[in-house]
Amino acid sequence: MVRGQGEDEGLPFIDDYISVKEPIVDYLTSYSGITRADLDPRLSKRNLVSLKVAYKKLWILLNLGCQFLGHGLKQDFRVINIHIPRVQVIDTIEMFYLKSRLRKLSLAFLAWCLLKEDIQLETHDSIEDARTALKLYRKFLEFQDAGILETMLQDIYRTGREVNFKPPRRDGQDLQRMETPPLPAEGNGAAPSTPVRGGLAAGNAAAGSSTGHGGVVGFGARSGWTPGKGSPFRG
Repeated sequence: MVRGQGEDEGLPFIDDYISVKEPIVDYLTSYSGITRADLDPRLSKRNLVSLKVAYKKLWILLNLGCQFLGHGLKQDFRVINIHIPRVQVIDTIEMFYLKSRLRKLSLAFLAWCLLKEDIQLETHDSIEDARTALKLYRKFLEFQDAGILETMLQDIYRTGREVNFKPPRRDGQDLQRMETPPLPAEGNGAAPSTPVRGGLAAGNAAAGSSTGHGGVVGFGARSGWTPGKGSPFRG
């Protein structure tokens, strides 16, 4: 999680790693950015927490009415198994999408095209992804305020076709960017067990996850929820 506005905009305020007791067969480092040393209590310099603690932090932000901003958050939320109401989601993958083109654009391509930045060169960095999504949101607002959003979207897709929607390295090297691994088709697996909530309040911060991308959150307050079956808050 990184702050979404104010003097500390872009600075992380939650950067947790899940401590697990089960044997880990593959850390998927190229996708997750996580190494063996990160999760080894004897070696890790990370903030190791239990799944229950990490989930509770997300639930608290959700329960406060926070807004989550990121790129491709639907996929992240499915991995986390959490339901975020649409009114609390700002997704840049939808903002920079033309339905007539039938293609959604990657975070790495948009960063290269609009921000002149190279990201995800060797692996994913959740903080980098969160900050990039936040910058893209600011760009979107600029285009919208200036009345040039449609024109810019057309230019972005035109540029994408020229490079096959794969941003070339500015330093001339050709390193493969790591994409988020595909998920099972929708409809498979259990549905998120978190409650549907409405209502937003003022104030913003920002968030990122090791599943791929990041987001921004705003704060509000609401109470009265009972953990569902299978919830990490039971027991």
